[in-house]
Amino acid sequence: MIDGFIRGMLGSSGTAILDFYISNSFWINALILLYALAVALSRRAFESSRQSLLAALQGQYGARLAHRGRYSMVGLLKKISIPWDQALMQIRFPFLSPPGSFRIYRKNPATLQKLLPLEDLADLLVNR
Repeated sequence: MIDGFIRGMLGSSGTAILDFYISNSFWINALILLYALAVALSRRAFESSRQSLLAALQGQYGARLAHRGRYSMVGLLKKISIPWDQALMQIRFPFLSPPGSFRIYRKNPATLQKLLPLEDLADLLVNR
């Protein structure tokens, strides 16, 4: 009775989609779960690379980074060489995902620079 009511509400195309989902629900749900796992691991990889980058900058330029404001920190970060590759070598998972995003990106220095702009990096260093 409930099945007939739901199928009546869906119409002919909705019924076809429902039948497809019912017959393939295991594979559809497995793909969704696999993607959710990839996003979780990508977020962990992003956080690990961010912490590694902050530690490398503190270790290499600690005295120059101390007691600076956000604006002067951005100017300094533009002048110094940031070890993007070194931060990425610390993680093994091949994808990155920033917090609050469900999209995953391939792990490379250009992606990390895009996901972690200098302004955000300066905020992290100032608030550390």
